[in-house]
Amino acid sequence: MFDETQVLRRATALLGQRGFDAVSVDVVLGALKLNRASFYKLYGSKYGLARAALEQVCDRARAGDVDQDSMDLVVVALLELAPVSDDMRKIASQAFDLCFASDPGRLGQHLLDRANRITE
Repeated sequence: MFDETQVLRRATALLGQRGFDAVSVDVVLGALKLNRASFYKLYGSKYGLARAALEQVCDRARAGDVDQDSMDLVVVALLELAPVSDDMRKIASQAFDLCFASDPGRLGQHLLDRANRITE
């Protein structure tokens, strides 16, 4: 049974951990257990998937649910997507405010923690 909430949570984890540019559509399809036709019908592109995942991060953050995968995706969106897309810059900025703005040191600590996870 298709559960879009879970698909977007897996996308958040995948894109947040590996980066947007480093993940091919084929890797996305395998990780999300979607066929190509369904993926393109639902999201239109890898960019559309990232946008939907980031929107879900914003919704969850408004409800007080900010986890490591969500913060990782916000970092990836700020570094890889916001510089090349006005649309993504707007939602990445909103996600940043929701996930990090209440504690100015939270972003720095998260980046350090993320670097340690990647190098382990």
